[in-house]
Amino acid sequence: MAAAGRATALTPPDDPWWPYVNAQLAMVVGFRFEQRREVSDLSTAKRHADVAVAAVDEDDPVRIDVLIRCVNVYRLSFERFGQLADIDTAVRLSREVHRSTDPDHVLTAHQLLALCLVMRFVRTGGQGDIDEAVEHCRSGLADMPARHVDRAALNGVLVIALVQRWVSRDGGDDTDLHEAVRVSRQVVADLPSIGTVRAQLLSTHGALLVMHGLSSNSPAHLDEAIRSSRQAVDAPTAGTQRAGHLVSLAHSLLIRARMSSDPAGVSDAVDTGMAALAGFSPGHPDRARALNVLGTALRIRYLIDHDPADLDAAVGMWRSSSASRAGAVEIRMTAARTWAQTAAEAGNAELALEAYGTAVGLLPLLAWRGLDRTVQEKRLAAVSGLAGDAAAWALAAGQPHRAVELLEQGRQVLWSQALQTRSDLSALAAVAPALADELDRTRRELDGTGATVELPARPGWELGRDLLSSALGGPHRAEAEDAGHRRRLAERWEQLAAEARRLPGFENFLHPPSFAALQPATTGGAAVLVNTSRWRSDAIIVTADGIRAVPLPWLSHDTAQRRASAFLEVQRAVEEGGGPVERAALHQTLVALQRWLWDTVGESVCAALDDILGGGPQERHRVWWCPTGPLTMLPLHAAGRFGASAPLAARRRISVAARCVSSYTPSLSALLRARATPTPDAAPQAFAVGLGTLPGQAPLPAVSDELRAVSSHVPGLRVLSGRSATVGSVLTALEQHSWAHFACHGDQDFQRPSAASLRLVDGRLSVLDLAGRLATRSQSAGGCDLAYLSACRTAAGGRDLPDEGIHLTAALQMAGFRHVIGSQWAVADRVAAQVADDVYAGLRTGGRLDADGAAAALDRAIDRVRRSHPDRPEVWAALIHTGP
Repeated sequence: MAAAGRATALTPPDDPWWPYVNAQLAMVVGFRFEQRREVSDLSTAKRHADVAVAAVDEDDPVRIDVLIRCVNVYRLSFERFGQLADIDTAVRLSREVHRSTDPDHVLTAHQLLALCLVMRFVRTGGQGDIDEAVEHCRSGLADMPARHVDRAALNGVLVIALVQRWVSRDGGDDTDLHEAVRVSRQVVADLPSIGTVRAQLLSTHGALLVMHGLSSNSPAHLDEAIRSSRQAVDAPTAGTQRAGHLVSLAHSLLIRARMSSDPAGVSDAVDTGMAALAGFSPGHPDRARALNVLGTALRIRYLIDHDPADLDAAVGMWRSSSASRAGAVEIRMTAARTWAQTAAEAGNAELALEAYGTAVGLLPLLAWRGLDRTVQEKRLAAVSGLAGDAAAWALAAGQPHRAVELLEQGRQVLWSQALQTRSDLSALAAVAPALADELDRTRRELDGTGATVELPARPGWELGRDLLSSALGGPHRAEAEDAGHRRRLAERWEQLAAEARRLPGFENFLHPPSFAALQPATTGGAAVLVNTSRWRSDAIIVTADGIRAVPLPWLSHDTAQRRASAFLEVQRAVEEGGGPVERAALHQTLVALQRWLWDTVGESVCAALDDILGGGPQERHRVWWCPTGPLTMLPLHAAGRFGASAPLAARRRISVAARCVSSYTPSLSALLRARATPTPDAAPQAFAVGLGTLPGQAPLPAVSDELRAVSSHVPGLRVLSGRSATVGSVLTALEQHSWAHFACHGDQDFQRPSAASLRLVDGRLSVLDLAGRLATRSQSAGGCDLAYLSACRTAAGGRDLPDEGIHLTAALQMAGFRHVIGSQWAVADRVAAQVADDVYAGLRTGGRLDADGAAAALDRAIDRVRRSHPDRPEVWAALIHTGP
């Protein structure tokens, strides 16, 4: 270290050896970081690596040596801070090393590149990375002598790559898992008895055998796993490392006991878990995992022996695990959810509410804004429905106000992170930029370590997931050295948050909004939060004066899920070129949906609204629908018994449309924010995008008529069509105008909702493009007034993340547009043009255009279409309004 430092200090920047000495110093300081785990070392190493890479010429004879020394620094930086750019740089440099013709670098290149590709795959899920990693491992092993010193290390990378690829393919084919077990077994057999390294490999091998045993339902593999885990425990290792191996052994014992229904095995797991827990200090990050495993073992023993003390102890373990600030957030979330489910199954409403509240409180950390978007979505999809379950138990505990708060906190997490609202970091940065930056860096550092494993969703694999995640994280983390650092980070995070809360106006920093703060959003009507969960379903009606929970006993979460899936399938069939059969199926599905939604939701809600809001027999209530879970994909505003009895339905008022003027809102926070956005005083500055023809897309012949109609109502309308309707020009126009109208094709990917986009002449304008580009304007200039999306599927979210509301309509509202009109499914071209004409005509009051009339104008325009086609909801029910 000293020699490398002196060499750098004595070498001027114009010296040919300047890149090499910086690379050497970066490598040495990186090694010291791996030993001491001090972030200052890593920062120094990365600074010198940046200098070396930038300074070394393409034809410099030492270029490859420089790159080899720097790759590991970028890899370590990615592990610690989680910045995707670091691992991208490591992969790029490793590829260059691999292309080198120098035979001395071949084996190093295979190992470097394979490891970096695996790490990038874990973050991004790019299938090409993991396939390439496996091939580099195999090629490197084929070129390597049988007794080469690095063979075990490269085999270890191959094991991780194979398991990650097996997981990514949903475990349908166990070939990769079997090969991983075989390679791992060989590594353990070949490696000398070097205590710490061998113990970690034995523990990892045991975890793989557990998964093999679960996959093949093989007790023999589980027995082998337990033997391997016991050997890891018995190896000469440091205390906390031994405690970690004891946790893995307890895991394995518990899984084996569950498979064989062996009560003695469960007690053995409890005893082992107790021994593991005793080996961790109170602030150790792995203590959370030990608490979680022990809690699960105690619960299973309770189910066998029915000793209440075991259940009480299990709850205490989960409560402590979920509250462990230094513990991995995934482990904390697992503990909180297991605790919540146990309490719910026991019918203990107060305890279930406490546990679910804890889990919901962890969501912003689970999907912290410093993580890659793919990781955020994957993490949230794994806990989908959590907010709905939490609200259900708040209602069971007689706390409807708390139910509303939990729904607000547990939904729209990604939008809040993307627009920097919930975290309040943007506001803090304006007042205390250094404090905001350190908070963000500390959180990212806490979240940037370790690899996660998302196992296929098979019954009984929950414990295996946590076991394998811990095992695969082992080779990439110096856990004993990291423990103190992570504990200090967690303490620092709390100190920084407390410091922020002492600033004027930041008393509620990082705290979710209270019910009292949200309630004014409903002024002038009622917000109806329709919540469905596996435990119960309710509508929560919030007005400016109060709150009422309306039980919905006939609304089943499973049925709602099936109907939503069926609805999406018939939509897809029609939009992919379906003929009369597919269109008839869409019609029949929608009519059945209308009736089912009225019977299960609409009728009860409308009756409660009549009682709460009062009014005459023909009075229509102003309502903002805020559905959860699968209901976000269904047209609540169209619920009713229409069909052949439409005239009778209108007279008897057996539909939502007959009794409500409906809008939607993703959350009460979004509605409150839209109300607070200043309304432009001057006449609206408006533009429109019109694309009636695009290569590969069905023509939209009514677009020109629609644009002419909009122009007749909106003076000075700027029109972007043909070659002028580019992504760049539209983004620029959005920044310069307060009204926007889109008459073009829209796309929604139900598996990847973030890919939702508008099709423009030179590409796609996506959800993330809109939110990211407009967030700054919405915060500084007060946003915009009206966006009208006369395009297909612009208000349809994703199947796996329904509570996140990831679609174009939400993107525009979250980005600052007070009112947004969009569609839940494909709209007939002529109908879209007619409705747009009627809506803009209805916005003119007293000689000026007023966007605040958007909901009523759309309601009247849709009513006109509905009167012409009362029995065809696919024609009139797609368009919806979002906003105040």
